[in-house]
Amino acid sequence: MRCSWLIPVRDGGSWLAESVLSALAECGDEDEVVLVNDGSVDGAVEALTPHPNLRILHQRKQGLVAALEHGRRECRGHYIARLDADDIALPGRLAHQIAALDTDSSLAAVGGRATLFTDRGPVPKGMQLYVDWINHLDDPHRELLVESPLLHPAVTFRAAHIEHTGGYRSGEMPEDYDLWLRLVADGFRIANVAHEVVSIRDHSGRLTRTDSRYSRTAFDSCRREFLQKTALSGPRCVVLWAGVRGGRPWLRWLKSGGHRVIAVIDITKTTVRSGVPVFPPAALGDLELDVLLVAVGARGARDRIRDELTVRRPDLVEGQNWWALL
Repeated sequence: MRCSWLIPVRDGGSWLAESVLSALAECGDEDEVVLVNDGSVDGAVEALTPHPNLRILHQRKQGLVAALEHGRRECRGHYIARLDADDIALPGRLAHQIAALDTDSSLAAVGGRATLFTDRGPVPKGMQLYVDWINHLDDPHRELLVESPLLHPAVTFRAAHIEHTGGYRSGEMPEDYDLWLRLVADGFRIANVAHEVVSIRDHSGRLTRTDSRYSRTAFDSCRREFLQKTALSGPRCVVLWAGVRGGRPWLRWLKSGGHRVIAVIDITKTTVRSGVPVFPPAALGDLELDVLLVAVGARGARDRIRDELTVRRPDLVEGQNWWALL
């Protein structure tokens, strides 16, 4: 079988049928839609029109990750395409994503661009900024530690590669971001196709707004685990570019992990922070370092820092020996 759509749902209401139909419209003879009913009680699953390409799995109320793993193990496709029960797959999505996966055997997962809408009222600015960032992201590896560089309901992945990496993990973590990071840490690649592949319905009930697994602390935990597996797998000589507020947690974490933090880069007039000397950006050219971490979240700062590094430290490659953390 070519591709299995994986859609978990709990009480999908009036949105569920539209989501399932959008996936079915993308199916060929060698595709299927696997819907995992996670203890729904609203009748939306039972109201769906039967279809030869639709399989419905039922489980007691266990949560999103359990539903994803239940469905993933039951998917029969070589590829698995994710979709949420409140979102809409756009025409041509599978053609674009499967073509990318077929062309490059090193790719494990492929996302794409998205449109964002609400059933009423304006789209929240924060969510729109995130989707705009995704839509203009040319290399998800470069900014892997800034935010999740793939939109979960926009992703199609190789079933075998996800199995190799261990599938979705439960715990206090964003299950999708955790999976992308583990794929990359295991040596696989990810990408986004330059096409709109999903229309995302934004609403106040989205788990990204209501569940602690999507908090800043949870994202930072994923970032740190990734760094421990890759750039900081052993004691390193590190420079941290950060302001006081965003830098202190990273500085504490680096020092507790046995790394030698030789400098903090900041534009303030402070000379020492937690026992580490503070230098202006101009000092970067004189510092011998293994890894540079940038924890500056002000809007536009990352681009300015990137330009500064191009001039002062062209030897540092983003996504290899320097990383933006937010």
